[in-house]
Amino acid sequence: TRRSSDLRYTIWLKVNTRNRRKQYKKQILSRWAKVSSEQKTPILFGARTIKTGIAVTISLFLSQYVPYSLPLLAGVAAVICMQPSITAGIQKGIVRIKATIVGGLTGLLLYYMFGNNLLVIGASVIIILWICRHLKWEEGIPLAALTVIAAMLQVSGEVLSYTAGRVISTLIGIIVATLINIVVVPPRHHITFRQEMRDLTDSFPGLYLKAVEAYAQNRPDYARQIKDNLNEIKDGIESLRQELNHLKVGTQTPLGTYFEGIELKDYVLFNQGVHFLEDIVAKLQDLIIIVQKCDEKRQSLQEEDVDSDKCYSSAEFADLMSTLQRLARMLGRLHACVFQLVGEQEIALMPQIIEQSEEIYKLKELTRQRLKNWEAEYINKMDIFLLMSTHRVIFDLEEITGDLTSFAKDAVRAATKNEKEMRK
Repeated sequence: TRRSSDLRYTIWLKVNTRNRRKQYKKQILSRWAKVSSEQKTPILFGARTIKTGIAVTISLFLSQYVPYSLPLLAGVAAVICMQPSITAGIQKGIVRIKATIVGGLTGLLLYYMFGNNLLVIGASVIIILWICRHLKWEEGIPLAALTVIAAMLQVSGEVLSYTAGRVISTLIGIIVATLINIVVVPPRHHITFRQEMRDLTDSFPGLYLKAVEAYAQNRPDYARQIKDNLNEIKDGIESLRQELNHLKVGTQTPLGTYFEGIELKDYVLFNQGVHFLEDIVAKLQDLIIIVQKCDEKRQSLQEEDVDSDKCYSSAEFADLMSTLQRLARMLGRLHACVFQLVGEQEIALMPQIIEQSEEIYKLKELTRQRLKNWEAEYINKMDIFLLMSTHRVIFDLEEITGDLTSFAKDAVRAATKNEKEMRK
């Protein structure tokens, strides 16, 4: 019928529009990421520095047209109120506006009551600090104190006009800095976060296999290379954590969600991903320590003319290490797919992630079986330290496997939920 045909067309149009919006968003993110990755040369001034200068200039210019104003207050307020994120700037700006008004009224009241000698001004600052802390306006303390001082250092006879002029000057700096932060090159922390997470994802997969090879082949030089890579990765994780803190502010209010472009559920998944990376770094560092200790132990055994290589050159040990290498390769693939799903919302990766998780579980069981076979053949011939080291390597890999598969399930669950919401 015509009605059912119109209904099908409406549903098709709605789904098609959503798909186009999603595709357009991905194109914008990829273009931004490409531009960011191509900008390798350091710049002299950052965007926030330039915006602060613009805000100060505009604040000083507007303050000149306010009677009895103090342009210095406008400039100082603009510098203080330029924040690294839009949401933080708005939230702190509101607090600073209230603190500035209360500071001006407090200074005016105390001036009428006690005059403007130095002791009264000092006592006024103490009072406004107490008021701001009591009202939990810590962010507004500097501007409130400055407003109190500026309001009380005025010429007799025009107290009200001078106070109003100084309060308005401060408010101009606050409002201009907040607006400039929104309009001129607004911070896009979610784009930066996704790009940095993508860069870290490119670094991790090869480390799993290299760590296993370092132990299997007794290569301390591999361990040193992994250690250098992990130091760089830790710096990257710290940068991710800073970006995540900016995003956290945006998830606390609907306005913040609009400006920061991230919802609470996305933040929770991102935060879980950062925790996972921190745990993986700790596990890989433990593997490095194992490789170094085993190398030292084997050298000491060689000095004592003790043959410790027979157990490690056997077919059973080779089978065990081969299985661990297969597990490490699969962990690297799963790691790349999971973080691609989290960062870029590639829904098509979900079947592949599920398949890889199942394969990893099989490899983990096979690793345990190969370990039993090796121990059954050489348990009475091997050094106890080297035996426990092998157990520790397998334990660390199993811990990584558990954490990664758990994170993969959460990522698939979140992506499935988002897909259902988009179809509604």
